[in-house]
Order: sequence, then C-alpha cells, then structure tokens
Amino acid sequence: MINKDLKTKILNYYSKKDDKIFAGVIIDKINKFESNNYLVYTNFLNENEKEIALSILNKLNIKYYIFSPLKDTSKVVIFLLPEYMLKENIEDIFNKYISVIKIVPKLKDKVTHREYMGSIYSIGLKDDMIGDIFVYNDQAYFFTFMQNVDYILNNLTSVGKSNIKIETLDIYSDEVQNIKIKYKNITVMIPSNRIDAILSEVYLISRNKIKDKINNGDLYINSKEMFFAAYNVKEGDIVSFSKCGKFKIGKILGNTKTGKIILNIEKYS
Repeated sequence: MINKDLKTKILNYYSKKDDKIFAGVIIDKINKFESNNYLVYTNFLNENEKEIALSILNKLNIKYYIFSPLKDTSKVVIFLLPEYMLKENIEDIFNKYISVIKIVPKLKDKVTHREYMGSIYSIGLKDDMIGDIFVYNDQAYFFTFMQNVDYILNNLTSVGKSNIKIETLDIYSDEVQNIKIKYKNITVMIPSNRIDAILSEVYLISRNKIKDKINNGDLYINSKEMFFAAYNVKEGDIVSFSKCGKFKIGKILGNTKTGKIILNIEKYS
C-alpha cells in the first residue's frame, strides 16, 4: 500500500497539474489492487500517461502487463493481475476486457481517417475509452473496452455521409492481427519547419487553434508531450496530434520561389 507520505512524495515529483492528477489516479489504482487483491486496469493511456504510470510502477517494483493493440500504436492499457490469475494466459485475460469494433461503410466513396475519428468521438466517448483508430482496406477498426460495446453499437450509425455496418471482433483474430498501418505520402509547403506551421497545413486548422490544442497537451513528438509551438521538426520525427492523427516527418524536397520549404510527410491513413 502507498501511504499518505509516499503518495505526497510521488506527486511532488510532477510539476504540471494534469500530471499530478493522473499520478494520483495511478496511485489509487495501485492501492485498490493491493488492498483488494483483484484485477485492476487503466483506461487507454497516451504516451505521456504511459510514461508516468510505468515510472510509478517501476519505482514501487509492482509487476504489470501492457496491452498494446498493434505495432506502432500510441495508446496502451496497463493491467495489474493478482497472484491467483498469473497462471492464466495473459491474452485470454486481455480478451475478456477489450474488444475490436469494425466499421464497414456502405457507400463506395472512401471514408477518411478523420471522418471515422470525428464520428466515433461525436457519440460522446471519452478519448481514454478507445485506442488507436486504424483504416485498412476501406474499413475502420478501433479498440475499446467491453463495457462500451453495446453503447457504440446502439449509437454509432453513420460516418460522414455514409451509413455503416458495425461488427465486433476478437482482439487476436487473424483479421485484426493482419491490419497493416498504411501511410499516405503528402507534400506541404510551409514558411518554416515549426511544428505549428506543419500541423496547420497537414490538418487545415488555423495556427491559433493549433496553438490552443498544443497548450492543452494534444501534441506528442517521438512519444514525448510537446507544448512548444515553435519546435523545429527534423526528418524522422513521429508526430501524434490528439483527435487529428499521426504522421512522420519525411525529407525536405526543396524550396519554392517565394522561399517556402517543400516537405514530404508520411501521414498515417
């Protein structure tokens, strides 16, 4: 158990209010796990939350198990298992609590990742209730907790202008495991290699709104939370922008006559 003094010591390590609050949530889960001796798991964690949770768990020498949906995913769930469950297959345990939602649009027109994302979030699910959203073979897949499945099936009826068919899949089914993350090569022309300028061009959002989202903690670069809108990206940087998407910085292809940088982006589609 984490007593009051140790909890205070851990929380004092974090200077940001949101980090302190999240660290407190993790500490409460640890105390619940140790006092009741039953399974405890987190919501879907972003990169910063994962780093905080693992730091606390490792310092306290608490064994944990990480559910990561697929390779190159940015959201994970951390499970704490009581000793009597350790003989069970960990994949079977994950399967009891997490499911995959498959969305099949009925229109022939392709539906974008952003349209899927907008429709999924529009039904009122919190960001930490779902994992990464994948678009593959003109269909979308996303991970969520079993407790959310009925709500999603009853409320998610369309994406963009298309009616949809929804199915649930086993997280370890061949179809799910064969999902490949695809990249779309796009070219942007930007005044500088500042991250706010690039985000504005990639997602067609005003620089002011971009800065607001960055200030709200929506930006991660190479799995690290980034609050500096003037950060200069470099080739190979992986950029995650909450509720918008993810992309990789490619090569500078040259400059326009007006001096703008021509940059290749590998956008996750």
